[in-house]
Amino acid sequence: SRSLQVENVRCIVTSPSLLESTSFVFVYGLDLFFTRTAPSGMFDVLSENFNKVQLVLTVVGLGIAIMVTKPMVRRKKLHERWYQ
Repeated sequence: SRSLQVENVRCIVTSPSLLESTSFVFVYGLDLFFTRTAPSGMFDVLSENFNKVQLVLTVVGLGIAIMVTKPMVRRKKLHERWYQ
C-alpha cells in the first residue's frame, strides 16, 4: 500500500528499530499503515550471498596468527633487553 494514500490521517508515530539507520512508521486515521523505512538504505544488513564461511575462516586464521606471533614478540623483546 505504499502507492496508496491513507485517508484522514490522525497521527503519525515513528520509532527507532534495533537495526542501525532503520525506523518504524505507523500511521492511523481512517486506515492503518505500518512500515519499516531506511532513509540511508540498508547498508548495515548482510546480503543473502555473503560468504560467512570465509569470514569465520579469516577470524580463526587471525586468532591463530596472534597466538603464534605473541611468543615470538615476547622472545624478541626479552632478547633486546639482554643485548642492548
